[in-house]
Amino acid sequence: MTDTNPTWDEAVAVGNFVKFESDVEKVMVITNWTLLHTDKFGKDEIELAADVVEEDGKQVTERQFSTTSSRLKKKLRPLLEGKDNTDRVKISILKVGDKYDTQYSVKGVQ
Repeated sequence: MTDTNPTWDEAVAVGNFVKFESDVEKVMVITNWTLLHTDKFGKDEIELAADVVEEDGKQVTERQFSTTSSRLKKKLRPLLEGKDNTDRVKISILKVGDKYDTQYSVKGVQ
């Protein structure tokens, strides 16, 4: 704990998880992905979780990507399935819409 009060910038910082904004492309390199069961609002969900090592062209540490969205997992499946989960995979995700109308455009990036 510090002796000074936090700033507004610190209060609204994204934290350790990747955040997607509508109509803004996010390019990231992920590794160490896994599928796991998680409890979300009292319901068992399958979550895709991964470490993020690069986000929008910048090296990052201690960043996480996770989703229980079936739509997003379906788009990511062809890019990840069959690969070793420790491989580094560069992906581009564009979120369009909000809440139940959310769609994702996902591409592998060279």
